[in-house]
Amino acid sequence: FSRNHQSDTMFDIDSLSAPINTTSFVDMEGKPASPQKDQFNARRRVNPPGPNFYTMGEGFSMEGDGGSGNGYGRIMGGDGQWLTQYLRRLWSWEQMDFESCFDQMVTLMGPTPSTMNKVFKLAKYRKKTKNQWARDDPAFALVQVGFLLVSTAAWGVAVLGSQFTLGRFIYFFLNDLFGYWMLGGVLLSGACASIANQKLMVHSVHSVAQTVEWLYAFDIHCNGFFVSFLLTHVVQFLLLPILLKDSLISVILSASIWALGLGAYVFITHLGYRALPFLNHTEIYLYPLIAVGLGYVAIVLLAFVGYRINITRFMIGYYFGN
Repeated sequence: FSRNHQSDTMFDIDSLSAPINTTSFVDMEGKPASPQKDQFNARRRVNPPGPNFYTMGEGFSMEGDGGSGNGYGRIMGGDGQWLTQYLRRLWSWEQMDFESCFDQMVTLMGPTPSTMNKVFKLAKYRKKTKNQWARDDPAFALVQVGFLLVSTAAWGVAVLGSQFTLGRFIYFFLNDLFGYWMLGGVLLSGACASIANQKLMVHSVHSVAQTVEWLYAFDIHCNGFFVSFLLTHVVQFLLLPILLKDSLISVILSASIWALGLGAYVFITHLGYRALPFLNHTEIYLYPLIAVGLGYVAIVLLAFVGYRINITRFMIGYYFGN
């Protein structure tokens, strides 16, 4: 036996070489882990991280600010090692759990908030088994990039027809990927995480200080974006013959789709931060719903008095050009 210098807990070093019961650990999605992952988890139990150390997967880490509220934790790894490890998994298809990824997407389409909240319960399993709230599996983000690729092609063919060239396809896809999904996600995630760490933290002398991981904030963005994408990209695309008409029904239907899409993004963002036990007053993430509701009512009222604002026609003109 030896005493670990960080946790003052007695560990049996010889037990690490003994066979490990594979059902004693669970993976990031709450499923039984593989023997290799069990060996890795067992070694980490002998040398657990310190109280201000947030692991970001093997090979990279995140160090918190001790819960002082000075913004979200800074990502460690002098040469960007955390990013290298994360991107490296993009080429390791055998390490990605696509089955769990699609299960989570189906769950996010659930009819009730309790169903959607099951996705964020998986973050609690990750915190217990890997000491991190965020996904370290890029499968969820990679699948969304594929959805954007297909969506760009479908919308381009439907709107531009024969004028939709390869060059325009690449331009629209990169605009969607970096301008709409990535840049928007980075800005919104950073803003929401900063608000949480500066204004919503619950400090307790009986628990380890924690901060909202930036990658977890980006996970929340990806979850909300997926549901919003289904409404504003898929449902709207299928209803284009109706939405492009200059009629009262088209205006109301278009406004309803966009209101539901934005509302779903806001609500799922709220669920993501509400799942963290060290935050309070997370209802502030629901405040944008007021603006969404007022905008929807204004568009409908204006349509009844003759001023028709068709969001679908406006977005197509802005995105694809007149």
